[in-house]
Amino acid sequence: MTDIKSLQRLLVVQTVYEQSLNKNRQDVNVDELFSDIVKQSNHKDKLKKSNLNFAKKLYIGLRSNNEEIDKILLSSLSNKNKFKTMDKLLLSIFKVAIFELMFQGNISKKIAISEYLMIANRFFEASEIGLLNGVLDNLQEFPN
Repeated sequence: MTDIKSLQRLLVVQTVYEQSLNKNRQDVNVDELFSDIVKQSNHKDKLKKSNLNFAKKLYIGLRSNNEEIDKILLSSLSNKNKFKTMDKLLLSIFKVAIFELMFQGNISKKIAISEYLMIANRFFEASEIGLLNGVLDNLQEFPN
C-alpha cells in the first residue's frame, strides 16, 4: 500500500477507529487528528508530503453523512445484530468504504472495494474480509 490515496484512506479509517475508542477525540480538529496519526505512521514521510485533501474530503463527508451510512450498513447486513457487536475497526472500514462508494462518484466501485479489502487484510482474518467484500459488493446494486 504505497499509493498516496490508499494511504489517505487508511488514515481516515484509523481516525474513525480512534474516535470510536476515545469519544473525547470526536470534537478535535481534523488536522490535529491526522497529524497525531501521521506522526506514528510507518508512512509518515509520504503522508507529510501530501496535502491530505483527499483524506479530509473523505473524513468530512463521512461525518456529515454518518447516520445515513449507518442505515445503509444496517440494511446491508443479513444479521442485524452484527452491527451492534461488530469490531470497531471493521466498522470503521465499513463506514469509510460506504461513504466513498455511495456518496463519491469519482472512482470505480471495483477499485474502491479492492482498496478497502487491502486495508482490512492488514488487520483481519478471512471471515471478516469476506463479510466486508460481500457487503460492499452488494452495495453496487444501489445508485450513487
